[in-house]
Amino acid sequence: MSVPSSRAVAAPSEADAREAEFAGALLELADGAAPDDALPGAAEADGSHAKLTALAVHARHRLAREGRACETAALLDAPSEADPVRHGYSGARAARLRHVEHEQCEGPATDTLRTGTALSTLPLNGAAARWPRYAPAALEAGVCAVHTVALPDVRSDHGAGAGVLVVHLDEETPLGPAATAALTALARACALGLAHRTALRRGTELRRALGSRVVIEQAKGVLAERRNGSVDDAFRTLRAYARSQQRPLHQVAREVVEAQLLDPPFQRSAAPPPARRNR
Repeated sequence: MSVPSSRAVAAPSEADAREAEFAGALLELADGAAPDDALPGAAEADGSHAKLTALAVHARHRLAREGRACETAALLDAPSEADPVRHGYSGARAARLRHVEHEQCEGPATDTLRTGTALSTLPLNGAAARWPRYAPAALEAGVCAVHTVALPDVRSDHGAGAGVLVVHLDEETPLGPAATAALTALARACALGLAHRTALRRGTELRRALGSRVVIEQAKGVLAERRNGSVDDAFRTLRAYARSQQRPLHQVAREVVEAQLLDPPFQRSAAPPPARRNR
């Protein structure tokens, strides 16, 4: 009597588990989906950004699996000088060193944001000439070397740096090719997610603008018919009323369309419409 052969199911190895975890991190960072109420502002008032924080945490965790002690920071250039730099940190030390860079206007993030060029594991003992104020402060904080990865601007073809991932290393040993490739992949996934979020936000803004325009056109037609006048006169009436009440034009237009505004100057005209001339 033959016994059916069975194939043993191999348990996933530790390496497989690590790769699955890394793939999950890439998917999380590349996902730009967000609820509608979160689209208008991706960053908090102080510049803290959830996706940049996730990038910093995933980068630190990836290096920790190789036994590398570090803290990480992810930064994006501010849209204007009046706006804060958007940021995310994996720890308090990375946040303090970013503050040093901001105060002293020098350091690894500053250089990479300005040039778009990454720094490959630069020891700080020899960086005093390059960063005379930042390097001593970082060394005092226990950082021995820095490594940066430029976040690509995936919305353009020239690949200019839109942001930076900074690694504050506790030892000078250079990062290996595998670690460098992993950090680059994480940074690119984050850039893709940010670009996706921007596209979603712009799409939402365009839909809202189109909806406002449609209701204004409807209100012009309703008011022109109600007052036996032209659509140009109707628009001037809508605009003047909205300005006098300090209200958005599209809100006033919607209330006219829904017959919520019937008092002057939106009352129905008592005069008959002008007769058309026969040709």
